[in-house]
Amino acid sequence: MKKIFLFIATGFLMMAASGQVKLPAAYLKDSFPVLVSHCKAVLDKAYMAQKLIATTDTLPGWEGFPVKLYQYKTGNDLYTGQPKTGMVYLLNPSPQKLALWIATACWIAKGSVAGRYTDSLLAWINRQSNAQFPVKGVVYEDQYTNDFQEPYVFKDGVTVYVKDSTMFPKDKTCTPEQLAFYLRLTNDDLKPQTGQYARIASTRREDYIANGGTEAVGDAGNRKIKWLDVVRDLYKKAWNSDENELIIFWAKDHL
Repeated sequence: MKKIFLFIATGFLMMAASGQVKLPAAYLKDSFPVLVSHCKAVLDKAYMAQKLIATTDTLPGWEGFPVKLYQYKTGNDLYTGQPKTGMVYLLNPSPQKLALWIATACWIAKGSVAGRYTDSLLAWINRQSNAQFPVKGVVYEDQYTNDFQEPYVFKDGVTVYVKDSTMFPKDKTCTPEQLAFYLRLTNDDLKPQTGQYARIASTRREDYIANGGTEAVGDAGNRKIKWLDVVRDLYKKAWNSDENELIIFWAKDHL
């Protein structure tokens, strides 16, 4: 049986099996609680985590994980003048989990948990995703034009593209039928190419490969759907760990 190390920080126990990264005890006592509070501030503004519809641990591909279904509304759209409604399954970390992922990534990538690294990584994650991991559903973003709320379909933390053109809104406002369709997507419903970036840190295929990844996920010019399987498996692995390899890969290449 593996030896278990117990760390006490911010009023809760953190357990790490031997072989996992051990953060400096002084950091866990003095500075880690501050990072947890900063992570909480980010997660408190997770704009898709509005109206909780259901929690399930039986979603295909995510069995055993507490995935939450949310309905949310955007701000008023630039062109319609009205908010848009989205539906999405999320598996967002707690503030403590997010803080651990960030601290261990900085420790592994930079050999340091100095604030200049942890704050920078948290700020990056906040800009990229608000630390929200969309398991399946639609993500509205005004990515290119302020207040123009455009829909992006997600599966397993990655943007995907549906085969059936009638199931994507030409006017960029999803119908109830389309919203329901996105919640039951399978890979058979998708085009063979996906988006580049994996939530929650916008990890790229190139980051994965540069850090020893061996699955045939392609690259920026050939964005194979296999990337979904890799991202799903790595995020599920991270959920029960102090380390998130998707964040570590990004930090090693970019922090």
